[in-house]
Amino acid sequence: MITTVCMNPSFDKTASVDELIPGSLNRLKNVRVDLGGKGIKVAIVLKRLGVAVSCVGCLGESNVSEFSQLIAREHVPFEYYRLSGEIRTNLKLLDEKQKTITELNEPGPSMSKEELEHFLDLLKEKAVSSSYVILSGRLPVGCNDDTYQRCMQVLGGERCILDSAGTSLLYGIKEKPFLVKPNLPEMEAIIKKELSTLRGIRDAALFLKEYGAQNVIVSMGKYGALFTNGQKTLFSPALTVDSRSTVGAGDAMVGGIMMGLDRGLPLEEAFRFGMAAGAASVMTDGTQLLRREDFEALVPKVVVQEV
Repeated sequence: MITTVCMNPSFDKTASVDELIPGSLNRLKNVRVDLGGKGIKVAIVLKRLGVAVSCVGCLGESNVSEFSQLIAREHVPFEYYRLSGEIRTNLKLLDEKQKTITELNEPGPSMSKEELEHFLDLLKEKAVSSSYVILSGRLPVGCNDDTYQRCMQVLGGERCILDSAGTSLLYGIKEKPFLVKPNLPEMEAIIKKELSTLRGIRDAALFLKEYGAQNVIVSMGKYGALFTNGQKTLFSPALTVDSRSTVGAGDAMVGGIMMGLDRGLPLEEAFRFGMAAGAASVMTDGTQLLRREDFEALVPKVVVQEV
């Protein structure tokens, strides 16, 4: 069993306009609502790939029924701690003329220090028997940057996967997580400089390895991804696919990697599954994540080379 953690889920509303005109009336079309929150998305990917998974998180006390109906359709068990306020709604707006996506994200409910302690008790109870625990996504309002570190302290960081950014990532790395997966802009923000070469990205990843992470994967969007465990560094170029939306591609990549690990593969082999899952995700519209048939067709096409 793999457990994902999603402390600030959302409804992701996706819509499109012919052309976005600021300051004017814009009529939406192709409107759909999917479940959001990185931990939720990773859990859905894993379920679609046939992996036993559950999710632990928080929900605002309003509009819980609609959320429960949507997650039940994905057959993902979800245990949650209830907070006051509403589950947030994030709007992702596609400008069809410019081929750009504008995102408008709500903050979501707040969490007090006392509520965090109750959530940590729930997390420890529900994830105690999990082989891996994935911590990712935006935290509730009021949470400190060390919140994911606190989560790993009650779980044992060595079986945790952390997909976070900035100070939150640096705090979490102190617990020696099994894997961290920053994207390239997040990596550049930590190093405080532009990373334009594979050597530079590798050296930045090795910095996180020395800081405490057991393994590091840096996702680089259309350029591919890089993996290092300190002894070996691998690069995989992005697959060429019909790209429809990049929303959720990083979450799908994590799901693919975890599928490989669940099958007992070493992480460098599971890396291939992650590349295929990320590419399969961009082939779907909006926030719909991947289709298993696309993923299976792409796995043999993944190229991995040592650098």
